[in-house]
Amino acid sequence: MLVLWAAVASGLVVALLQNLKWVRVAQRVHYLPREVARLERLWFDRRPLGALWWAGAAALALTSVQGPAWWGLDWLALGAVLAPLLILPTPWKLPFKGTTSPLAWTPRAYRAYAGMLVLQIAAGALAVFVLGPAGVLIPLLFSANLVDLALGGLWYLERSLTMKFVKDAQAKLTKVKPTVVAITGSYGKTSTKGYVAQIVSGSHQAVASPASFNNLMGLSKTINEHLVPGTGVFVAEMGMNAEGRIRELTQWFPPDIAAITVIGEAHMERLGSKEAIFRAKSEITEKAATVVLPIDQPELRGLADKCERAGKRVIRVSAQGKKADVVVDVELGTLRYGPKTNPVPLDIPAFGHAVNIAVALGIAWALEVPAAEAQARVASLPVAAHRAEVAESNEGVVIIDDTYNSNPIGAQHAVSSAAATAKKRKGPFITVTPGMVELGPVQAKRNRELAEAVVSAGGTLMVVGRTNKKALQQGAGGKAQLFATRQEAVEAALRAAGDRGVILYENDLPDHYP
Repeated sequence: MLVLWAAVASGLVVALLQNLKWVRVAQRVHYLPREVARLERLWFDRRPLGALWWAGAAALALTSVQGPAWWGLDWLALGAVLAPLLILPTPWKLPFKGTTSPLAWTPRAYRAYAGMLVLQIAAGALAVFVLGPAGVLIPLLFSANLVDLALGGLWYLERSLTMKFVKDAQAKLTKVKPTVVAITGSYGKTSTKGYVAQIVSGSHQAVASPASFNNLMGLSKTINEHLVPGTGVFVAEMGMNAEGRIRELTQWFPPDIAAITVIGEAHMERLGSKEAIFRAKSEITEKAATVVLPIDQPELRGLADKCERAGKRVIRVSAQGKKADVVVDVELGTLRYGPKTNPVPLDIPAFGHAVNIAVALGIAWALEVPAAEAQARVASLPVAAHRAEVAESNEGVVIIDDTYNSNPIGAQHAVSSAAATAKKRKGPFITVTPGMVELGPVQAKRNRELAEAVVSAGGTLMVVGRTNKKALQQGAGGKAQLFATRQEAVEAALRAAGDRGVILYENDLPDHYP
């Protein structure tokens, strides 16, 4: 009996500590079920030493059950007490306290932590009833799965708790009655939102959702705290992690104008295919009377035709010189604002994305912003934080902060622009990156292509962490420099850049990734 209670105490202490890791990971993945176990698998794959700790714990637990019977050594039963302690360091190197992503103890975090613990205790009690003291180990071995189960169970509770804020936001939106502009896309949502707010602000009092506030609670918070009487335009970024999410957002906050920037491979990890991503993004057009779509992609060109057949006003835009209502021609450096106007010169920023500018101008056209005003404001478009922000250090090094840009198209564009800047300065070009994630079956390929682009541009590739190390090293032909932490890579990059270099920080992964 003493061994049983000691094993239970050992298992409980380990669960209390281990859950500090899991609740932090859960918070970073927005408390989505199944994501915690996915990240645990990634850690074991990239740091397989953790599996040895599991194996040792299982061996101790088995010895505690069979050892006294096999060898007559009763003290071997203490293995049930020691086995949980071997689980504590797993996943190997996943920190209890985050540095790049510290845990915020919000009410939701407390509820998640309690839910995890309740499920672990329930599973442990059942396992102990069947296996004896060694059963304490079972819920610890499957902690990540139990955490996901707890998050799934709490999902409906969390939804009910947020409904008051959502309904308040809906009522306020109805009262203020701004023109609602909803923007989605695999990439470029945040940048385009900022562009729209800048371009239309001369003609309309505009409010845009800050940063990446693009889910139900984020948009509700924006409306409740920032929408004021007299607001003429509300620019809402709408994100998703599954089909049906954007449809729900548009039901609560129906858009007057809806726009899609691009259909890409972001979210492939969760949605499984580009077709599913297209369906999920297309939901934004269902309730909008006016739709702005770039027709350079075949699927969006087809969606534009479908929306037009449904009686919607469709504004077609292009960044490739195609026939459209608004055309930003990168090669010619011109803008045609309106289907019956002549092209005018347009100075596209080196790190700006033409399709995002075209979509923003299409929205401005829909809001009847005068051509001269729209064209003038393009010259001073804002740069979204950590998305190709350019600065120069005291030592003369050009720093390009693209750390929030985890997509293949944007990464390739950033590399080519940064390499061109380095060539003009006649200095070295260095890229620091952990690679891109959430790309599902194409993730390894896209990271190899990113590394190839850096090397082909004459750059030095510095790889941070283990998440995409293999693919990036392959793409660089084995020439990439490897670093355990971003800080180590930053120090090496600054040394290599000298006083004329260009450093591109492409994407950044918080420390709940290996």
